Amino acid sequence: MKKVIFMLGIFGLLGCNASQGQNSFIEPEPSDWVEWIKPVREYMYYRTQAVLQNDVQVLWDRYPLLESSSSRQNGVNTEKYEVESLNDSFKLIDANFSEEGYERIKVKQLSDQEAVILVHGGIGYLRDDFEESGGEILIELYVEEKDHHWTVVKTDEYTLEEYKEWIKGRIP
Repeated sequence: MKKVIFMLGIFGLLGCNASQGQNSFIEPEPSDWVEWIKPVREYMYYRTQAVLQNDVQVLWDRYPLLESSSSRQNGVNTEKYEVESLNDSFKLIDANFSEEGYERIKVKQLSDQEAVILVHGGIGYLRDDFEESGGEILIELYVEEKDHHWTVVKTDEYTLEEYKEWIKGRIP
C-alpha cells in the first residue's frame, strides 16, 4: 500500500524551535503516566478531527492559544498548515493516531502548573480511494494545568534537521 509520509515532508517545510535537550525529558512512572497521556490523546483527537473536517477551527475552539501564536517558520502551532495541505491533496474519510507508536511519552515538568510532553507517535489517514496518508510525528506539547485539567497551550513539531539531530543523539 502506498503511504505518503506527510509529517517528515512537512519537517522540511517548517521551521521549529523544538527543544534539543531531550535528555531533560523523562518517562513518567506508570502511576503518573495516566495523568500525562490524557492531554496527549485529547490533543491528537482534536487534531485529527480538524483534518478530517477540513476545519482547523475544530482544534482552535478547544485550544484557542494555538491560533494566536501560529508560526510556520518556527514550527510552532502549525496544525493549520497540516489541515490545509492534506485537504488540498486528498479527500480524507477516517483517521487513527498512535500517541506512543514509536515510543512512550516523556515529560519535562517546568513547574507545578506547566510541563512539556514529548510525543513520538504516528497519525494515519484513510483516503476516499482507500489508500493511506500519514506518518510519524515528533512533537512537544506544552501544557498548563487549569482547574485540575492539563490543556495544550503550544505545540512545537521537530523540523527535519532537528529530527536528524535527535536521532543522532540517540545512537550510542
